Amino acid sequence: MRRLSDTEATFAYSHALMRGRGGITTSFTVDGVFSPQRVDAAVESWLRRLPLLSLRIEDTGDGGLWFRRGEPGPPAGERLWGLRVGRTAQGATRFSLSLHPAICDGHSVGRLVRPLLDALSGVPGACAGEEELPPDTDELTYESGGVCGVCVPGPARRAVTSYGGGAGAGPGPGRGRWAGVVREAGEVREAGEVREAGEGVTLALGPYESRRLRDWCGARRLTVSGFLATVLADAFARESGRREVTVARAVSLRRRYAERALISEPGCVLGVVRARLRAGGAGRDGVGAGGDVVGRARGHAEVLCSAGREWRPERRAHHAIRRAVERDAAGGGPELRVTDAGSVDTALGPHAGRVTGFRTVVARGDGALDGALHLSSFKGALTVGLAVGGPWAAVAERELSDAMLPLDRR
Repeated sequence: MRRLSDTEATFAYSHALMRGRGGITTSFTVDGVFSPQRVDAAVESWLRRLPLLSLRIEDTGDGGLWFRRGEPGPPAGERLWGLRVGRTAQGATRFSLSLHPAICDGHSVGRLVRPLLDALSGVPGACAGEEELPPDTDELTYESGGVCGVCVPGPARRAVTSYGGGAGAGPGPGRGRWAGVVREAGEVREAGEVREAGEGVTLALGPYESRRLRDWCGARRLTVSGFLATVLADAFARESGRREVTVARAVSLRRRYAERALISEPGCVLGVVRARLRAGGAGRDGVGAGGDVVGRARGHAEVLCSAGREWRPERRAHHAIRRAVERDAAGGGPELRVTDAGSVDTALGPHAGRVTGFRTVVARGDGALDGALHLSSFKGALTVGLAVGGPWAAVAERELSDAMLPLDRR
């Protein structure tokens, strides 16, 4: 069909280097029980509407990586998605969708799920027409600028409300007892199989706690993702004995091309901005050997925003991309990859009321000190997908949970 763009090829080579463990896994529950025949029919309609899902990646050698249409018979290249469906004890249907990173980024998962829900629910016109394949962004005109997604512009607000789940934290407006951070690890699959989704866990806050966390960060001119990434970078530094950690920020580029009208929402249209950031050894109170975590988070945001403004598509030959991916993997230093996908409510449209437990985890890398952080919100509730390599996963999870519900941080 066409050659993979620079971004798509980078993710494809990284995915291959990690032996297929670099994908995106999204799980969600839909009210009601659907027969296997109905699910099969919905999936067939879904595939007709999204030809992106019929693609395979073929390595042509000197020509690099190309998208090909899957032909009947033996698979022509690697399958780029997988779907598991099962019933819950509460009379609902649980879906787990795995996607190859070359055809979907963290910002477009909901746009791929929506047509499946349309077909499953019998929405009129759900099968009408088919969406265009994403264009090769290497052939488009890149325009710099856009929102970095790391900084909160403007002066800090005066509110400095602390928040926390310790003793004395009575019920707030519209909630009962303190919910805390809910941990979800893996899910039950067919025949009793249990597997970690994307080799990670999901940490979830309720809507009230999510708003308090956003307000607390906003009052300090921080994004939630920037604050939590700094907390994890500190943990990376302590565990690795290093003073610097590479943070790779995933930024959607859909509005950064002059031909943006040609870019369909599903696909991998992503820029990865990397910066080596100096981390500290702060404890959960935010002050320690490494200094103030809030100050460091602001400094990190400035560095990443500057790197984002300077980012330009490279349009390299695929053999050069492959060498760069292999070189980065052999670097040995800790790297934290962060994606903030925002709210998925709009993407799911009228189906949002029937969907619960929408969770996404982006798989970690192969390094012992690699990690991935994926943030999104659904119905006002924040979910954080955490995938960490090495034996310190429990440390990272504890640090992140404490940061999401600190006892006091003035």
